[in-house]
Amino acid sequence: MCGTPDTTCDAFSDDQQAYLDGLLKELDLHAALERPGGSAAQDVTVFGTPYEDLCGEEQSKANTHPWDTWPAMRACAAAGTMSQGGDTFMFKHHGMFNVDPAQAGYMCRLRIPGGRMRGDQLSQLADAAQEFAGGYAHLTTRGNLQVREIGPQHLIAWLERLCAIGLTSKGAGADSVRNITASPTAGFDREELIDLGPQAAATHHLILNSRDLHGLPRKFNISFDCGGLTSCVSDTNDIAYLATQVLPDAPVDEALRGTVMCHVLLGGITGHQDFARGSGWFLRPEDTVAASGAMLRVFAEHGDRTNRKRARLKYVLDEHGLDWFIERAQEQLDEEAAALGTEPARFVKVPEEACAPRVVMDRQGHMGVHAQRDGRCYVGVLLPVGRMTPEQMRGIGELSQRYGANDLRLTVWQNVLIPHVAQGDVDEVVKAVEALGLSTSASSFHAGAVACTGKWACKYGSAHTKETLAPLVERLAARFTLDAPINIHATGCSHSCAQHYIGDIGLLGASTAEGAEAFQVYLGGGSDNDQGLARHLVGPVPVTELPTFLEGVIAIYLDKREPGERFLDFTRRHSEEQLREMFVGAPAMA
Repeated sequence: MCGTPDTTCDAFSDDQQAYLDGLLKELDLHAALERPGGSAAQDVTVFGTPYEDLCGEEQSKANTHPWDTWPAMRACAAAGTMSQGGDTFMFKHHGMFNVDPAQAGYMCRLRIPGGRMRGDQLSQLADAAQEFAGGYAHLTTRGNLQVREIGPQHLIAWLERLCAIGLTSKGAGADSVRNITASPTAGFDREELIDLGPQAAATHHLILNSRDLHGLPRKFNISFDCGGLTSCVSDTNDIAYLATQVLPDAPVDEALRGTVMCHVLLGGITGHQDFARGSGWFLRPEDTVAASGAMLRVFAEHGDRTNRKRARLKYVLDEHGLDWFIERAQEQLDEEAAALGTEPARFVKVPEEACAPRVVMDRQGHMGVHAQRDGRCYVGVLLPVGRMTPEQMRGIGELSQRYGANDLRLTVWQNVLIPHVAQGDVDEVVKAVEALGLSTSASSFHAGAVACTGKWACKYGSAHTKETLAPLVERLAARFTLDAPINIHATGCSHSCAQHYIGDIGLLGASTAEGAEAFQVYLGGGSDNDQGLARHLVGPVPVTELPTFLEGVIAIYLDKREPGERFLDFTRRHSEEQLREMFVGAPAMA
């Protein structure tokens, strides 16, 4: 293993080794170091799980905390070699992914809390990507960026450059809290209840500076929904904070009436066919940061470290219940506050009837020109399946600096917003975006087209997603004009990074019996106001037949729908059998 530190204990006396083992066990952070002769300490546990019962990834983290892999990373960079064995898993905790054999070099996933970054940072990132990597970048479905083809000899230089730019990839992969998302229009949304961007950023920094909040049982997603017009698909997260208005005459404590509170939604994981559930527990916005740390520590203690398939928060909640989980988190908050001599953050119960309903979201609010609450405008830029060239990165960065207060917002829909544009400058910005080969206008197919990396550069992908979806969307947009959007989510494998279960049309990479690339087709998914899991329609449909098949689906829908009926509503009012009878084998209508 390249650069893996020696884990034998020849340098320690028996008394010293016993002291270290006892200290590590007391802290419960990771298992004791391996003893001379190769026999593991049998009495060491990780949150009550014996070392020998841990799955392989957990044993790696028990032997070496994720933050202690820096020497191994330096050794690999010095040798100009890619990570091997357990290092490949451990390096992901620093956001560095060895994606061999799908693609040469490392893929780096950044952390951009709340999707907020500066225009000058994007421009500098383009320079770094050209110097150390393939030059381009991709926006992800967590409102952050990935940069690919980073040469192994550049591993440390790349991470140091990110730091100089003011960016980080620390904790962006493996068993970490992934990039924290927030409403992309936070702070200027015309309908938002509160800007939760500061809470998203503070939670990001709390996690990065808390050693015990890394090396979780599995990955973890947190989202902050400001209650406005644009979505960050918060209900697909392990923890989602939904800004909610308590009614002024609500049957609750007088101090809560008329205030904005954050409803705590828990357990979202659409890849396991579950949305975040309303817990009935609420927090003051300023208490969400401490509460996030407390809930993460409860998860770290009680998450399954023996079975990776059941190691997400959903399964802790299924076993113990939502109230039990919140009660344990409150105990954590009480203990921390007592140690600091402060008042603890408190979860409070608020009945559903005491809350005003959430505003209906604008499903195309992340595209085009929209008014801000302060009279200025934001401009949503369409990035075809999330890809940006270095010239486009610099161009958008410069537009942000010149017209948009050096503020950029990355969305979970794989596009970027340039906010704070004066109304008199909008036309100039739109023309400049078009000069970059991009667009600010999008059809009802373009706006919700989401794709993961797919087979092109992911070893798990069964089909090429971006390469399939981009021309498919162009073809559908050229043929049909819609009065409501149809979101198409194309994901390469069952990990569902592009969340095919929440697409109006979901495409899951597959292959035919003959080995040809294909997709399973799902219909009727949605999030937020349209929450629901897509149902399987048919598959595998060969990639070569997919455009014609989906043209038939859209044509039949337009022919048979009720006046003004959305595709989502149309598919949901029919049973799976009725949908198959209508769509499967139906040719595209002329």
